[in-house]
Amino acid sequence: MKKGEKVLSFVKFEKELESAYRERLSAVKRPEETGDVFVEFALKLLNRVNPSITKNHWDHVRFEPETENGYRLSKELEQIIGEEILTKSDLPAILKRMALNAAHRRKALLSNTERTDLFRLQEKPEQR
Repeated sequence: MKKGEKVLSFVKFEKELESAYRERLSAVKRPEETGDVFVEFALKLLNRVNPSITKNHWDHVRFEPETENGYRLSKELEQIIGEEILTKSDLPAILKRMALNAAHRRKALLSNTERTDLFRLQEKPEQR
């Protein structure tokens, strides 16, 4: 982007969803569920940006916590959103923040699971 170039902002939509998103993430008990929560809320955000994007586009959003962005959109979904929005707005940064929140929750759940599993291994079996 060039200096002084107008940037479309979707922070208002992010703020509307933020509280519910954080609550849902904190309620998740299994690491694999964090991706589902991310995709659900990413679609809610994208629906506000472009109402033609619905829950039917579930398979077009991928949670990829091991990547730099933390998510990936299908080419088809990128076309629906539009190149201008993807390059001249804060939408990619918002999605990245959402994905990072989900990745942090997933990491916390994984470390808790590892500790719990370790504790179970250390327990002595009851004698009969």
